[in-house]
Amino acid sequence: MSKFYFSGNEAIAHGLIHGGVRFITGYPGTPSSEIIPAVQSLIKQFSLKAFADWSINEKVAYEIAYGACLANIKSAVTMKQVGLNVAMDPFMNSAYVGTVAGFVVISVDDPGPHSSQTEQDSRFMAMAAKIPVLDPSTVEEAYEFAQKAIELSEKFSIPVMLRSTTRISHGRAIVDIKDFESSNTIQPHFKSSKDWSKQLSRFAATPKQRLELHRLLNEKIEKIAAQNKPKLFFNGEILVLSSGAVFAYIYELIEEYGLQDKITLCKLDIPYPLSKEKFNFIEKFNRIISVEETYPVIELQLDTEGRRNGLVPKQGEITPEVCEEILEKLGLIKNRKTLQIPPLKRPSLCPGCAHRAALFSVKKIFGKKAIYAGDIGCYTLALNFEATDTVLNMGASVSFGFAFSKAFELGNKKQDVISIIGDSTFFHSGIPPLIDAVHYRVPFLLLILDNQTVAMTGNQKTLSTPHDFLGQPLKTVSIEDIVKSLGVNFIKVVDPYDFQNSLNTLKEAKEFLKKNNEPAVIVFRHLCINTKQGLQNNPKIPVKIEKELCKGCMICIKEFECPAIVFDDEEKKANIDKTLCISCGFCINVCPTKAITLI
Repeated sequence: MSKFYFSGNEAIAHGLIHGGVRFITGYPGTPSSEIIPAVQSLIKQFSLKAFADWSINEKVAYEIAYGACLANIKSAVTMKQVGLNVAMDPFMNSAYVGTVAGFVVISVDDPGPHSSQTEQDSRFMAMAAKIPVLDPSTVEEAYEFAQKAIELSEKFSIPVMLRSTTRISHGRAIVDIKDFESSNTIQPHFKSSKDWSKQLSRFAATPKQRLELHRLLNEKIEKIAAQNKPKLFFNGEILVLSSGAVFAYIYELIEEYGLQDKITLCKLDIPYPLSKEKFNFIEKFNRIISVEETYPVIELQLDTEGRRNGLVPKQGEITPEVCEEILEKLGLIKNRKTLQIPPLKRPSLCPGCAHRAALFSVKKIFGKKAIYAGDIGCYTLALNFEATDTVLNMGASVSFGFAFSKAFELGNKKQDVISIIGDSTFFHSGIPPLIDAVHYRVPFLLLILDNQTVAMTGNQKTLSTPHDFLGQPLKTVSIEDIVKSLGVNFIKVVDPYDFQNSLNTLKEAKEFLKKNNEPAVIVFRHLCINTKQGLQNNPKIPVKIEKELCKGCMICIKEFECPAIVFDDEEKKANIDKTLCISCGFCINVCPTKAITLI
């Protein structure tokens, strides 16, 4: 046994590998993105025979990992909570079909939300699919529960969810890790049993056979619920049921405020499924309250107080401060401490980011009256300089381009519509709506901002990456080849740092859209400057601001919004912040009075 200072995601990775998992797929998404890189490090460190890498989207990742489990390899798939929406079809169906080897679905929630479109609760999705879910309260439990999830999956032949949250996945703690005993024996099998024809009613079930699979799933869930034992702490007349990080907050508050004789705290390692018969003991308590984030999973199953009577907020992260507020509502504490957290500076695109250059050029040609349908990625931050009007979910920018263009066409109104999507998001879910747009001859401009990485979630690989994490060669996939193959007749590739060429190409696209009822596509390609290769290869063009030429119009700040350009309120002039500037030099194109010049 050795001690390591791990994040929750690193602990999950170690738990999976120690639990015998050798096939892991996923799609990056904060706060889940660090699990697969940590698994890859272990594969390299111990020369494991295993597969761990990113897929094109969560649905594909789920199906690949689940297929490997059906071939008798312990498997896992990772994603964030909104990614689970993309994988819901195989998620729901795999519960019916069951597993061969152990299979764990790791879905990391983002209560708050801090970096997501929703703060949905993956435990609720597990309850909908009738899939048991483990909810670790600490980083140590993240390691332990990853192994328990595999054991539970193998015991009942059912997918098992390991649900983490931002505070667990990105928290750090010292974790006792057992010594690794490497086993490189992989024994896949499928279609090898003598009674294979009987197995078909499970693996290739028709709707009628699905009814029987549903009955079997209900039996498994009832057995798991019957074995699901709660853990009790302290000895008070009020029962508080909890799971996940919130349990740890309440435990500490009970000790801090000396409430051990007021509250009995019930910990549920597995918040779904629960059996009411197993919880008959709760009737002896004066009050029974579920405190959990983010949805009332325990509350609904055991019919307790909580969100339904307003004790627990119906939205937002359940922080230690919120837990204190709940204890105050119960009359257990008075004069609680309150923290005043100053507002954070809004996030913005990095200094030198080529997305900013591309979007500045687009606005120069199409203006503020164009509709800019945005998407999920760094470029969502174009909101700051009015180059994004909508953000819904992965790929929706292309669907919205179709929708807005067709809607205005039906109303006999001319309207420029620009869809903006990143390279990874285009592969993830932007291709199907573009196929529809080509088929229905809908004219709008699609901008694909290709920086050759999944930047927002930590620079994971994309389909343009030529090697995997072991250095093995991969077949790269060309965006423009895909676009051409769909029947798009206007497809151009431009480096957004080439300002004049960008403007000319955009004008050409605008003319094409006036004359043709079909979409046009421009790929703005430039390496992300937040990667080593991207920063090394970026142009070095140091600039300064000629004070006598600066009129204080703030166009460089409001229209371009580079963090390295700041406004001096006393001088009423712009300044270059040399601690942030990477000398990309693009801002020379921005200033209308030519005040930004070469050094």
